[in-house]
Amino acid sequence: MTERFSASVASRLITCPGSANLDLSIPGWVPPVIDQTKGQKAVGTNRHKWLQEASDLSASELRQIAMALEYYAQIRSRRRFKVLAEETVVVDWLQSKPKTTVDVALYVQDELHIVDWKWGKIPVPVDDNDQLMYYAVTHRNLAPKASGAWLHIIQPPADNCASTFVTAAELKAFMLRAQAAEQQVLAKSTVLNPGDKACQFCPAYPHSRSDKGSPLCPVTMQLLYPRVVDEAEILRED
Repeated sequence: MTERFSASVASRLITCPGSANLDLSIPGWVPPVIDQTKGQKAVGTNRHKWLQEASDLSASELRQIAMALEYYAQIRSRRRFKVLAEETVVVDWLQSKPKTTVDVALYVQDELHIVDWKWGKIPVPVDDNDQLMYYAVTHRNLAPKASGAWLHIIQPPADNCASTFVTAAELKAFMLRAQAAEQQVLAKSTVLNPGDKACQFCPAYPHSRSDKGSPLCPVTMQLLYPRVVDEAEILRED
C-alpha cells in the first residue's frame, strides 16, 4: 500500500519515491510489526505530554527541559506571536491532500517560526531538514508578508537547540521537489534511490533507526555489501 506523503517521511520519499511502495519495489516484502509501546515512538508520545506528567521525569531531564524552555521562551519573547500547537491541518499543496500536525507554529503577519520538539538522544540537524520545510510550506499562509520562515529544533535529551532561516524561494523550491516526488509515488514508482539522510528511518534499510521489515532494500544491500567481484579487474596487471 502506498505510504502517506507526510512530513516525517518527506526527505525519504523525495530522495527515493520507490520506498513508498515497497510491496511493489521489493518482491516478497513483508512490513515490520510495529509496537507503539516500545522505542522512541513511545518516548516521543509520552514526552509531548510532559506538562501534565512532569512527575515522571528525572532531575537531569528536568534540567534539560528547563534549558530548552529558556530557548523557546527567547523565541516567544521576540514578538506577540499567535500560537498554533499540535493542530492537524490538510496539506493542500499536495495532490493527495494528506494531513499533518506541527508541534508549534508561531506567527504574525510578517514572521513565521516552526518549532519541532525532538526526544531522541541522537542530535537532529536543523539545516536541510525536509520535515521542517514541509511544515513551513504548509503553514506559510499564516504569515503572508514573511520573507521566509525560521525553523527550530528543540531536543532536550541531546542538549540540541538550533535554528535556521529559509527564504521564500527556498520554500518554493522544496515544494516543487516534494510535488514532483509525490507524482512518482502516486504513479507507483518502484525506483529505489538510497541516500545517506533519507534512508535512516526507512523500514527496508539494513541499519534503519526504526522498525525493519524484510527482505531488505536490494539496492542498498548491494551498495553496502557488494556481492559481485570483478575478477578480471583483480587479476589485471598494470
